[in-house]
Amino acid sequence: MKIGILSRGPQNHATLRLSETAVHAGHTAEVLDPFGFYLQVGGTSDRITYHGKPVNDFDVIMPRFSRTTAQYGEEVVAHFEWIGTPVINRAKAIAKARHKFRSLRILAQHGLPIPPSLTVGSSEFLENAAAEMGDYPFILKPFYGTHGRGIMLLDTPTSLTSAVDALCDLHHDYVIQPFITEAGGVDIRILVVGGEAIAAMKRSAPPGEFRANIHKGASGETVTLPEAYDRLAIEATAALELEIAGVDLLETNSGPVILEVNPSPGFEELESVTGINIASLIIQFAAKFAQNH
Repeated sequence: MKIGILSRGPQNHATLRLSETAVHAGHTAEVLDPFGFYLQVGGTSDRITYHGKPVNDFDVIMPRFSRTTAQYGEEVVAHFEWIGTPVINRAKAIAKARHKFRSLRILAQHGLPIPPSLTVGSSEFLENAAAEMGDYPFILKPFYGTHGRGIMLLDTPTSLTSAVDALCDLHHDYVIQPFITEAGGVDIRILVVGGEAIAAMKRSAPPGEFRANIHKGASGETVTLPEAYDRLAIEATAALELEIAGVDLLETNSGPVILEVNPSPGFEELESVTGINIASLIIQFAAKFAQNH
Protein backbone atom coordinates (compact mmCIF):
# COMPACT_ATOMS: atom_id res chain seq x y z
CA MET A 1 0.00 0.00 0.00
CA LYS A 2 1.27 3.48 -0.89
CA ILE A 3 0.71 6.05 1.87
CA GLY A 4 1.19 9.78 1.41
CA ILE A 5 1.82 11.89 4.52
CA LEU A 6 1.24 15.61 3.97
CA SER A 7 3.73 17.45 6.16
CA ARG A 8 6.40 20.15 5.92
CA GLY A 9 8.34 18.50 8.74
CA PRO A 10 9.76 15.12 7.68
CA GLN A 11 11.71 15.02 10.97
CA ASN A 12 8.69 15.95 13.07
CA HIS A 13 8.15 13.15 15.61
CA ALA A 14 4.66 12.12 14.46
CA THR A 15 5.54 12.35 10.76
CA LEU A 16 8.75 10.39 11.20
CA ARG A 17 7.10 7.72 13.37
CA LEU A 18 4.24 7.25 10.90
CA SER A 19 6.61 7.03 7.94
CA GLU A 20 8.97 4.55 9.60
CA THR A 21 6.13 2.46 10.98
CA ALA A 22 4.42 2.27 7.58
CA VAL A 23 7.62 1.01 5.94
CA HIS A 24 8.19 -1.48 8.76
CA ALA A 25 4.66 -2.82 8.14
CA GLY A 26 5.49 -3.44 4.48
CA HIS A 27 3.94 -0.32 2.98
CA THR A 28 5.47 2.46 0.91
CA ALA A 29 5.40 5.86 2.61
CA GLU A 30 6.21 9.28 1.18
CA VAL A 31 6.33 12.55 3.12
CA LEU A 32 4.95 15.27 0.85
CA ASP A 33 5.34 19.03 1.39
CA PRO A 34 1.87 20.57 0.83
CA PHE A 35 3.46 23.56 -0.91
CA GLY A 36 4.98 21.26 -3.54
CA PHE A 37 1.59 20.53 -5.10
CA TYR A 38 0.04 22.17 -8.15
CA LEU A 39 -3.74 21.86 -8.41
CA GLN A 40 -5.45 22.27 -11.76
CA VAL A 41 -9.14 22.43 -12.66
CA GLY A 42 -10.62 23.03 -16.09
CA GLY A 43 -8.58 23.72 -19.20
CA THR A 44 -6.93 20.68 -20.71
CA SER A 45 -7.24 18.52 -17.59
CA ASP A 46 -8.23 18.35 -13.94
CA ARG A 47 -5.25 17.02 -12.06
CA ILE A 48 -2.83 17.27 -9.18
CA THR A 49 0.95 17.24 -9.57
CA TYR A 50 3.82 17.16 -7.09
CA HIS A 51 7.10 18.81 -8.09
CA GLY A 52 5.85 18.70 -11.68
CA LYS A 53 4.86 15.02 -11.76
CA PRO A 54 1.30 13.59 -11.63
CA VAL A 55 0.35 11.98 -8.31
CA ASN A 56 -2.76 9.84 -8.53
CA ASP A 57 -1.43 6.48 -7.35
CA PHE A 58 -1.63 6.87 -3.57
CA ASP A 59 -3.86 4.43 -1.73
CA VAL A 60 -4.44 6.80 1.18
CA ILE A 61 -3.44 10.34 2.21
CA MET A 62 -2.78 11.40 5.82
CA PRO A 63 -2.60 15.17 6.46
CA ARG A 64 -0.30 16.46 9.22
CA PHE A 65 -0.76 20.24 9.11
CA SER A 66 0.69 23.07 11.14
CA ARG A 67 -0.90 26.50 11.33
CA THR A 68 1.23 27.76 8.40
CA THR A 69 0.43 24.86 6.08
CA ALA A 70 -3.22 24.25 6.94
CA GLN A 71 -4.92 26.73 4.59
CA TYR A 72 -3.24 25.60 1.37
CA GLY A 73 -2.98 22.07 2.71
CA GLU A 74 -6.75 21.86 3.00
CA GLU A 75 -7.02 22.65 -0.72
CA VAL A 76 -4.55 19.86 -1.48
CA VAL A 77 -6.62 17.45 0.61
CA ALA A 78 -9.83 18.55 -1.13
CA HIS A 79 -8.21 17.91 -4.51
CA PHE A 80 -7.17 14.40 -3.49
CA GLU A 81 -10.74 13.79 -2.35
CA TRP A 82 -12.00 15.06 -5.71
CA ILE A 83 -9.88 12.59 -7.71
CA GLY A 84 -11.08 9.76 -5.46
CA THR A 85 -8.11 9.16 -3.15
CA PRO A 86 -9.06 8.14 0.41
CA VAL A 87 -8.07 10.85 2.89
CA ILE A 88 -7.76 10.81 6.70
CA ASN A 89 -9.03 13.49 7.72
CA ARG A 90 -11.08 15.27 5.04
CA ALA A 91 -10.62 18.94 4.17
CA LYS A 92 -13.98 20.20 5.48
CA ALA A 93 -13.55 18.29 8.73
CA ILE A 94 -10.05 19.73 9.26
CA ALA A 95 -11.33 23.25 8.60
CA LYS A 96 -14.20 22.88 11.07
CA ALA A 97 -11.99 21.46 13.82
CA ARG A 98 -9.22 24.05 13.38
CA HIS A 99 -11.65 26.95 13.87
CA LYS A 100 -12.02 27.02 17.65
CA PHE A 101 -15.34 28.87 17.85
CA ARG A 102 -16.99 27.09 14.91
CA SER A 103 -15.97 23.71 16.28
CA LEU A 104 -17.44 24.57 19.68
CA ARG A 105 -20.72 25.55 18.02
CA ILE A 106 -20.85 22.21 16.18
CA LEU A 107 -20.15 20.32 19.40
CA ALA A 108 -22.91 22.27 21.16
CA GLN A 109 -25.30 21.52 18.28
CA HIS A 110 -24.65 17.83 18.95
CA GLY A 111 -25.53 18.29 22.62
CA LEU A 112 -21.95 17.83 23.83
CA PRO A 113 -20.67 19.75 26.89
CA ILE A 114 -18.37 22.71 26.22
CA PRO A 115 -17.24 25.69 28.33
CA PRO A 116 -19.35 28.87 27.99
CA SER A 117 -17.83 30.58 24.95
CA LEU A 118 -18.22 34.03 23.40
CA THR A 119 -16.85 35.90 20.42
CA VAL A 120 -17.49 39.59 19.71
CA GLY A 121 -17.00 42.17 16.98
CA SER A 122 -16.56 45.08 19.41
CA SER A 123 -16.31 45.75 23.14
CA GLU A 124 -19.46 47.92 23.25
CA PHE A 125 -21.58 45.41 25.19
CA LEU A 126 -18.73 43.27 26.48
CA GLU A 127 -19.28 43.89 30.18
CA ASN A 128 -22.87 42.64 30.09
CA ALA A 129 -22.00 39.66 27.91
CA ALA A 130 -19.08 38.68 30.14
CA ALA A 131 -21.29 38.79 33.22
CA GLU A 132 -23.56 36.19 31.62
CA MET A 133 -20.56 33.92 30.99
CA GLY A 134 -19.24 33.69 34.53
CA ASP A 135 -16.74 35.34 36.85
CA TYR A 136 -13.25 36.68 36.24
CA PRO A 137 -10.65 35.74 35.17
CA PHE A 138 -11.39 35.05 31.50
CA ILE A 139 -9.36 33.25 28.88
CA LEU A 140 -8.90 34.70 25.39
CA LYS A 141 -7.73 32.34 22.66
CA PRO A 142 -7.41 32.92 18.89
CA PHE A 143 -9.79 31.26 16.45
CA TYR A 144 -6.77 29.45 15.04
CA GLY A 145 -3.77 28.38 17.10
CA THR A 146 -1.77 25.49 18.50
CA HIS A 147 0.58 24.75 21.39
CA GLY A 148 -1.06 27.38 23.63
CA ARG A 149 0.19 30.30 21.54
CA GLY A 150 -1.72 33.58 21.70
CA ILE A 151 -3.78 32.63 24.76
CA MET A 152 -4.30 35.33 27.38
CA LEU A 153 -5.56 35.22 30.97
CA LEU A 154 -7.35 38.45 31.94
CA ASP A 155 -8.60 39.08 35.48
CA THR A 156 -10.32 42.49 35.40
CA PRO A 157 -12.99 44.21 33.25
CA THR A 158 -10.42 46.82 32.23
CA SER A 159 -7.86 44.26 31.02
CA LEU A 160 -10.53 42.27 29.16
CA THR A 161 -11.98 45.35 27.46
CA SER A 162 -8.53 46.67 26.54
CA ALA A 163 -7.51 43.35 25.03
CA VAL A 164 -10.72 43.00 23.04
CA ASP A 165 -10.44 46.61 21.77
CA ALA A 166 -6.90 45.98 20.59
CA LEU A 167 -7.79 42.70 18.91
CA CYS A 168 -10.81 44.18 17.16
CA ASP A 169 -8.68 47.08 15.89
CA LEU A 170 -6.26 44.52 14.45
CA HIS A 171 -9.14 42.44 13.02
CA HIS A 172 -8.08 39.42 15.06
CA ASP A 173 -10.83 37.05 16.14
CA TYR A 174 -10.75 35.49 19.61
CA VAL A 175 -12.86 33.17 21.73
CA ILE A 176 -13.62 34.36 25.27
CA GLN A 177 -14.18 31.74 27.97
CA PRO A 178 -14.28 31.86 31.77
CA PHE A 179 -11.21 30.38 33.42
CA ILE A 180 -12.34 27.15 35.08
CA THR A 181 -10.66 27.37 38.46
CA GLU A 182 -11.09 23.76 39.50
CA ALA A 183 -9.31 22.60 36.32
CA GLY A 184 -6.33 24.71 37.42
CA GLY A 185 -3.86 24.17 34.56
CA VAL A 186 -4.75 20.49 34.15
CA ASP A 187 -6.47 18.81 31.21
CA ILE A 188 -7.01 15.37 29.71
CA ARG A 189 -5.80 14.49 26.19
CA ILE A 190 -7.53 11.51 24.55
CA LEU A 191 -6.45 10.24 21.14
CA VAL A 192 -9.26 8.86 18.99
CA VAL A 193 -8.49 6.73 15.92
CA GLY A 194 -11.21 5.18 13.79
CA GLY A 195 -13.94 5.63 16.37
CA GLU A 196 -11.88 4.21 19.26
CA ALA A 197 -10.15 5.98 22.13
CA ILE A 198 -6.71 4.35 21.93
CA ALA A 199 -4.66 6.38 24.47
CA ALA A 200 -5.05 9.06 27.12
CA MET A 201 -2.97 11.12 29.52
CA LYS A 202 -3.37 13.87 32.06
CA ARG A 203 -1.36 17.03 31.35
CA SER A 204 -0.35 19.36 34.19
CA ALA A 205 1.08 22.84 33.72
CA PRO A 206 4.29 23.82 35.56
CA PRO A 207 4.06 26.22 38.53
CA GLY A 208 2.99 29.70 37.46
CA GLU A 209 1.57 28.53 34.11
CA PHE A 210 -2.15 28.15 33.36
CA ARG A 211 -1.82 26.37 29.99
CA ALA A 212 -1.53 22.58 30.10
CA ASN A 213 0.34 22.35 26.80
CA ILE A 214 3.39 20.13 26.49
CA HIS A 215 5.03 22.89 24.40
CA LYS A 216 4.58 25.22 27.38
CA GLY A 217 6.36 22.88 29.76
CA ALA A 218 3.43 20.76 30.94
CA SER A 219 4.11 17.20 32.03
CA GLY A 220 2.08 14.16 31.11
CA GLU A 221 1.10 11.14 33.19
CA THR A 222 -0.95 8.01 32.66
CA VAL A 223 -4.53 8.16 33.75
CA THR A 224 -7.40 5.68 34.05
CA LEU A 225 -10.56 7.35 32.83
CA PRO A 226 -14.23 6.58 33.31
CA GLU A 227 -15.88 5.17 30.21
CA ALA A 228 -17.87 8.40 29.89
CA TYR A 229 -14.67 10.34 29.12
CA ASP A 230 -13.71 8.02 26.25
CA ARG A 231 -17.28 8.11 24.96
CA LEU A 232 -17.28 11.92 25.03
CA ALA A 233 -14.02 12.08 23.07
CA ILE A 234 -15.36 9.63 20.48
CA GLU A 235 -18.60 11.61 20.12
CA ALA A 236 -16.68 14.88 19.71
CA THR A 237 -14.52 13.36 16.98
CA ALA A 238 -17.60 12.01 15.19
CA ALA A 239 -19.46 15.33 15.47
CA LEU A 240 -16.60 17.03 13.59
CA GLU A 241 -16.47 14.14 11.08
CA LEU A 242 -12.85 13.30 11.82
CA GLU A 243 -11.24 9.87 11.67
CA ILE A 244 -8.26 10.82 13.84
CA ALA A 245 -8.25 13.52 16.53
CA GLY A 246 -6.75 14.57 19.80
CA VAL A 247 -9.57 15.61 22.14
CA ASP A 248 -8.79 17.84 25.12
CA LEU A 249 -11.15 17.68 28.10
CA LEU A 250 -11.38 19.77 31.26
CA GLU A 251 -12.63 18.22 34.48
CA THR A 252 -15.14 20.62 36.04
CA ASN A 253 -17.41 20.42 39.07
CA SER A 254 -20.23 19.62 36.64
CA GLY A 255 -18.31 16.88 34.82
CA PRO A 256 -15.98 16.83 31.82
CA VAL A 257 -16.27 19.46 29.09
CA ILE A 258 -14.63 19.53 25.68
CA LEU A 259 -11.95 22.19 25.43
CA GLU A 260 -10.97 21.60 21.80
CA VAL A 261 -10.43 18.94 19.13
CA ASN A 262 -7.13 18.78 17.23
CA PRO A 263 -7.25 17.26 13.72
CA SER A 264 -3.44 16.84 13.52
CA PRO A 265 -2.52 15.72 17.04
CA GLY A 266 1.06 15.06 18.02
CA PHE A 267 1.65 11.92 20.06
CA GLU A 268 5.30 11.90 21.16
CA GLU A 269 4.50 12.50 24.82
CA LEU A 270 1.46 10.24 24.65
CA GLU A 271 3.52 7.32 23.35
CA SER A 272 6.21 7.98 25.95
CA VAL A 273 3.78 8.20 28.87
CA THR A 274 1.50 5.30 27.96
CA GLY A 275 3.93 2.96 26.22
CA ILE A 276 1.32 2.42 23.48
CA ASN A 277 2.60 2.11 19.90
CA ILE A 278 0.28 4.80 18.58
CA ALA A 279 1.97 5.07 15.18
CA SER A 280 1.35 1.38 14.55
CA LEU A 281 -2.34 1.67 15.45
CA ILE A 282 -2.73 4.66 13.12
CA ILE A 283 -1.04 2.88 10.21
CA GLN A 284 -3.19 -0.22 10.77
CA PHE A 285 -6.29 1.97 10.67
CA ALA A 286 -5.08 3.78 7.53
CA ALA A 287 -4.62 0.46 5.72
CA LYS A 288 -8.13 -0.71 6.66
CA PHE A 289 -9.58 2.69 5.78
CA ALA A 290 -8.05 2.54 2.29
CA GLN A 291 -9.24 -1.02 1.72
CA ASN A 292 -12.81 -0.14 2.73
CA HIS A 293 -12.96 3.06 0.67
